[in-house]
Amino acid sequence: MTTTDPVPARVVFAVSMDGSVRKVVTVRSALVLVNTLEEQVEVRLEKPAVRYEAHSLKIDSGSSLAVPLSYVSADIWVRPIGFWSVGFCNKPIHWRHLLRPGESSDGIRSCTPDGGDVGIYRFCVSVKRENYPASMGKHVQPGHRITFLPPVVLVNLLPYDIEYYLKATEITGKVKAGKQAALFAADVSQDLELGVRIESFARCKELLIAAGSTHYVVRMHLYDSADRRMLLHVRIASRRGGALKVSILAPYWLVNKAGLPLVFKQENVHKEAAGQFEEHEFARSVAPLLFSFASSEAPSMCTMRIGRRQHSDGYLPNWCQPFPLEAGVGVRQLHVKSTNYGQPNWVYNIGIDVRAGRGRYRDTNIVTFAPRYQLDNRSRHKLQFAQRCTLYVQSSVSQLSALPNSSLPFHWPRLDMDPLLCVRSCNIAGCLWSGGFRIDRLESLHVNMRDEQRKSHFLRVEIVIQGPTFFVVFTDASSMPPPFRIDNYSEVAIQFWQTKVDDRLRSWVSQQTSVPYAFDEPTLPPYLTCAVSGGTSATYSMNSFGEGELLCYENLFYIAVSETFTAETGRPSTDHTLAMQLVLDVPQGIAVILACKQSGKRSQLWRMTGGGMLVHEGSSEPRDPRKLTDQSKAGLVLDIDAIAPQPDRYVQLILKKHDERRQRTQTWHFTEDGRLCCPQLPSLYVQVRSGCLRRGADVLLGPAPPAPPHTCRLNSRGIPVEQGISRQKLRPGSGALSVKILADGPTRVLQITDRNQKRAASQPTCDWILVDEHKLLEQDSPTTDGSAPYQPRQDLQVHVLLKHGVAVSLINQFCEELCFISLGDIMCEYTANVKAETLNCSIRDIQVDNQLLGTQVPVMLHMTAAPRTDVHRSLPALSVIVRRVPSQERVNADIYEYLIVDLRPMSLKLDERLLWKLFQFFGMYQSDAELIRMEESDYDAQRALTAATSIANKRYYFGMMRLDIRQLKLSVFTSGKLAPDLRAIKHLTGVPLIRFEDADIELDPFERGHQFETSQFLLDAVVKHYTEELKSQAANILGSVDFLGNPLGLFNDITEGISGLISEGKVGGLFKNVAHGVSNSTAKFTGSLSDTLGKVSMDDQHQALRENIRSHSGTSGEHLTAGLMGLGVGVFGGLTSVITQPIQGASRDGFEGLFTGLGKGIVGMVTKPAVGLLDMASGAAHAVSRTSRSTSKYSYQRVRPPRSCVGPGSLLQCYSAGQAEDQQFLYSLNNNVYSERLIAYEQIHSQRKTHCIISSEKIYFLRGNRQNKDIVLVVHLSELQRCQHLAVRAHNGETTNYIVLTKKPDPQALGSRSPQDLQQSPQVVCESEMMAMKVAHKVNYAWNLYQESIQTLVIDEEGEE
Repeated sequence: MTTTDPVPARVVFAVSMDGSVRKVVTVRSALVLVNTLEEQVEVRLEKPAVRYEAHSLKIDSGSSLAVPLSYVSADIWVRPIGFWSVGFCNKPIHWRHLLRPGESSDGIRSCTPDGGDVGIYRFCVSVKRENYPASMGKHVQPGHRITFLPPVVLVNLLPYDIEYYLKATEITGKVKAGKQAALFAADVSQDLELGVRIESFARCKELLIAAGSTHYVVRMHLYDSADRRMLLHVRIASRRGGALKVSILAPYWLVNKAGLPLVFKQENVHKEAAGQFEEHEFARSVAPLLFSFASSEAPSMCTMRIGRRQHSDGYLPNWCQPFPLEAGVGVRQLHVKSTNYGQPNWVYNIGIDVRAGRGRYRDTNIVTFAPRYQLDNRSRHKLQFAQRCTLYVQSSVSQLSALPNSSLPFHWPRLDMDPLLCVRSCNIAGCLWSGGFRIDRLESLHVNMRDEQRKSHFLRVEIVIQGPTFFVVFTDASSMPPPFRIDNYSEVAIQFWQTKVDDRLRSWVSQQTSVPYAFDEPTLPPYLTCAVSGGTSATYSMNSFGEGELLCYENLFYIAVSETFTAETGRPSTDHTLAMQLVLDVPQGIAVILACKQSGKRSQLWRMTGGGMLVHEGSSEPRDPRKLTDQSKAGLVLDIDAIAPQPDRYVQLILKKHDERRQRTQTWHFTEDGRLCCPQLPSLYVQVRSGCLRRGADVLLGPAPPAPPHTCRLNSRGIPVEQGISRQKLRPGSGALSVKILADGPTRVLQITDRNQKRAASQPTCDWILVDEHKLLEQDSPTTDGSAPYQPRQDLQVHVLLKHGVAVSLINQFCEELCFISLGDIMCEYTANVKAETLNCSIRDIQVDNQLLGTQVPVMLHMTAAPRTDVHRSLPALSVIVRRVPSQERVNADIYEYLIVDLRPMSLKLDERLLWKLFQFFGMYQSDAELIRMEESDYDAQRALTAATSIANKRYYFGMMRLDIRQLKLSVFTSGKLAPDLRAIKHLTGVPLIRFEDADIELDPFERGHQFETSQFLLDAVVKHYTEELKSQAANILGSVDFLGNPLGLFNDITEGISGLISEGKVGGLFKNVAHGVSNSTAKFTGSLSDTLGKVSMDDQHQALRENIRSHSGTSGEHLTAGLMGLGVGVFGGLTSVITQPIQGASRDGFEGLFTGLGKGIVGMVTKPAVGLLDMASGAAHAVSRTSRSTSKYSYQRVRPPRSCVGPGSLLQCYSAGQAEDQQFLYSLNNNVYSERLIAYEQIHSQRKTHCIISSEKIYFLRGNRQNKDIVLVVHLSELQRCQHLAVRAHNGETTNYIVLTKKPDPQALGSRSPQDLQQSPQVVCESEMMAMKVAHKVNYAWNLYQESIQTLVIDEEGEE
């Protein structure tokens, strides 16, 4: 486009998204001005050809503006406006001298003041030619970005405000913590001497910044009032325009969160670290302490002690053991010794967490000193805490208090005693201390506190770890199910207590009552002891479900005269003698008489043996009710006072010793009509003389009257009242109690039932959130006939079988396939009914392919090949079994009986390039702008703590949880060169990678039982477990690294060969394994050495060429070929290095680059041939290794080739195996140039076997099959002018169809000839008119895409340090 000015200009159509729906098209010029200064600037545009015609623009700070099209050729003058009263810059800004894309030039401009006290204003200018197409004609078209920058930017990366000054100038100022300041008066063309003052450091040694400085880090010396030195790091970075960015930072921040005054120093240095004064001996410093290793002669270790004023004069603090300030977590003990005899020493445990800063602070290590333990009271009670050994020591130091919703650090008063914490509530009258529990491991528990009446009150305690600190969180347990419950369905009261606890902690559970419980002493074994009054006791493990030992008690009874108990007859008594409650008694001697019933009187109690004898309890010794009584050793039994009974006489009842000869009169039976008799004397009954029912009356055995007289009183059963004899039990129940341990969700229940009870109480209560003792209701138990209540049948069974499995493809935003996840032979079985839901799922095969083009490792994850003798060979790769039971609606929890995840041995091969692309895909990184907050680590810790311990969060109970990963073969393959975006992600994550292969990682399974936690708590526990397991395998990883030659791999190969020789007698297998191990170790060692030496040559192009050669070597022949090619490249590169490197350096950096390139060339003369020799040795060793590979080491291949992602319209298309193969064939033609994309592949003539491949850059015509790769014609799209179909009719009437590709004429060969004379139009025969038209259409489509791509501006975002 041309404006009123006869100079052509570019028009740019910038397309952006406004929200998620609307697109905005901005039409502008190609000349953009960017203002990064702190002030608004005024830009004056003056046309050199038209005098006095000018145009002014204003650009705000931090914004950009395109120059109007009519002024793109004008001279550019700039000045700041606002505070600065200065004129325009001393010379205009030019851009026409930059012609090639990517070229840039820097300069500095000065604005002189118009008057007043304002000094000279300087700013830097960066002019860069962007990636526009080359200018047409003799005129230079604009396509530049002009950026205005401050000459010096001072960034304060310290936690304090700093005062700065430039020596020998008037430039001074102040920069707040975390902020930056622009020094507009600084002249970067001259040397600068920078000085800095901060709090407590009033003197410094100025730092000289030479003119033309680039990137480097230097130390600055500061001195405090005690003349102690501290070293700050100053990072100087060169920016666009010649500007400088000066960042001031400290190597270490010491953050004291221990709640104690801490004093630090460098190991073996007599003075404390700089910046510490007398106030640090009294209290902790809230602000971080800047620290550096000021002495180079002393070890780079730090040590600390407690402030001297923390304790009285009788104590002396000692320095702790030194510790490094490297990333990690540690603990140190700080000892304070007592100088007074008899007083104990103080010991404090301090956690140390060292981490690299985030974002801009990544070069500073932040060292946090925190208490090892922190108590967090989130309950509604005011709580007191104490170590168990100090419970009865009245000291404000040994006993701490915490109000609701508060926290406090905790230190053990006595480390020489058991580290057990006790707690009690100040809101409960007479609350006793709880039992001691450990707080140095991840767990959760209920704490039992008892009041004066020994009633239990529960607190929930959850222990989580964040960094070096264990957070002990106390919450109310009212909304949580208790860990244990005692359900007493029997008819007698039961006493229970935790085994081995004090007798005062024993509790009672009444009959038909349920009581929640938590262990009084959490550190004791999980055993409960139960006892029945007057009976037996037994101990039960609460971790063992099922039936336990029986509880038994003496079931003694009274022998009562039925008529004297109105409850027996159910009728009101009309005679006062009938309500006297008369029973058989032997008050003294041996005679049996009637007496009024007295509760518990032993002379009135009887028991019946298995043989039918009535043993008198009052004359017998106490016995174990669980054991049968030896009748020979029984006490006195009921008998008659006669040698033998007389059928017509009444005989007195007395007590006699057991005698086998008197079995007829010592065996008794209670009849169904309510009388007592001897079975062998059926006509004689126990009765009262003359029907006289009174106290002291004799009890006789005599005949029943043949016909009762009318005066005789009869009971409701029709027998005389004086013969109505019955049993009345002293206590209800059968005397035998069944005890069972079962689970009711997260609560383990000890259930007690009477053995003869008809209804077996097996159902849980209607509300299992129990906070107090309550009666068991009838609806809590099954129906009276023992059957469960009716519920409708709700059974569901689902079987899913996917024989060919499921596959998932991951494709990023750049239309690049990352991974192909293949899950084969999937079987799932789901069963649901009213009792539970069960899921059993298995996956036979798992494979994750690395689909990146040109990757070193085509398969990322696969099952490890198992030997034939392995019993687990036929098992699926992954199996998951889980059983879920219904939970109460009022409870925010899921109840799982078990969860078992079993994973077969797997091999994981991490390619560094794929790893960072996956980070990019899932957004698992953060930019510097997102990491500026200095206290973010604290925020993350509190957020994680809340997620793990919040009562409102959903909880999950697992009766058994097992995650079993048996074995993992881990390999990491590093990449020599990463794309800029991937390098940025690697830099932000800070994860160092080292190359190693086939490290055997043995991981112990993660097993937990009876877990009732939040998902975050469980996840943290799993992560911590496997993190510790991986740390324990560091030796295996170190033994597999490439730079050591993988010694563990060599050892395993030799071991496998020897095992095969011993077990199967394979001598060849031994030699084969030894050859593979030695060659593999040699290849890895020489490969690592060549990579290290290759970096010394400082030639990125040479390194990229080596990477390209090695990335396409898979078979033995390819490895050998790659080695020979590497040797050739190394020798050729060494011979030409002295010539090519200086030329490249001069074209890039001018005269200075010439000498730099010459130095690189001289180094390359030596290193590149050496690298070539090592590459050849590595390739040969790899070839031997592949040839001698054992048959047991199966080489896994991709399930399918990488997809061709981009289809018509640059849209993602469905996978096509043919297109994937065509794409692979294209890359075999163009030497694996992956920037060239496949557009179409067509067979244009079947008889001639000609094919056409259309890519985003070229058109290939081939003859024959793919193996021959006989290329007939190649036309680059930049040479193509048009493509069309041509039909030629022959004399015989046959029509031949051609594709005509018209090329552009070469401008250099034109001379005096016309373009038509030099125009080339190759023709290719097609099989049909339809095929010719189809191919011509696709070629024109590819040409349009190519033209669109070269007209598209690719913005090169430059990061600034």
